[in-house]
This record gives sequence, structure tokens and C-alpha cells, in this order.
Amino acid sequence: MYYNAVISGMCAALASLLGKLSGIFEWGSLDSAVLKIILLLAMFLSNACVWTFFVKALHSSKSSLSATVTSSATNYFCSALAGYLFFNEVTSLLWWAGTSLIIIGILVINRSQGEELKNKSS
Repeated sequence: MYYNAVISGMCAALASLLGKLSGIFEWGSLDSAVLKIILLLAMFLSNACVWTFFVKALHSSKSSLSATVTSSATNYFCSALAGYLFFNEVTSLLWWAGTSLIIIGILVINRSQGEELKNKSS
């Protein structure tokens, strides 16, 4: 049910990664300029996917809150993972504790909404 929100968050993290990678290359040579343009176009395409899947998540969700929080939390987690894998960025234990609390909150929100829907249909 919330897979569209998760895909939206993953695409948002990908767009951030592509934008950051495009900043590495200068306009000086033709090769780096072409690579920079390709990365920027891929970033725009990824952002288009973000909004496409986010709107689908909003339509399939009973509440906009669960779609928004699910997409955002997925984006946080994937962005941190990409930062670690591609740029050797280090996140603190406090950051991971906060992210874990957000994910637990998402699970609670989504579960309570699922139970409300089940009770209404009974």
C-alpha cells in the first residue's frame, strides 16, 4: 500500500545524489560538461519520478500524513546510505537514533491507520 511513498523517497535520494555528483564536474572540458549535463538531466528525471510516485501515494493513502512521512523517512535513510557509500560521509549515533525513531513512528502511524480502515469496513 505504501510502496509508492517508499519509491518516491528513494527517487528523492537518487535525485540528491545525482545533483551532488554533478557538482563534482566543471564546465572546462567537453567530456566533463557532457557528463555534468547528463547527471543534471537524470536528476530532473528522478525528481519527476518523485512527484509521480508521491501523488500516487497520496491517492492510495487515507491520510496525506502517512504518505508524506513514509516518503521523507525513506529519503533520509537512503540519502544517508548513499552519502556513506559514495562520499564516505559519517553519520552520528544520535542521527541514526533519530532516524530510527522516525521509522518507528511511521510504523505506528501506518499500523493504526490500517486498523482504523479494518474497523470501519467491519
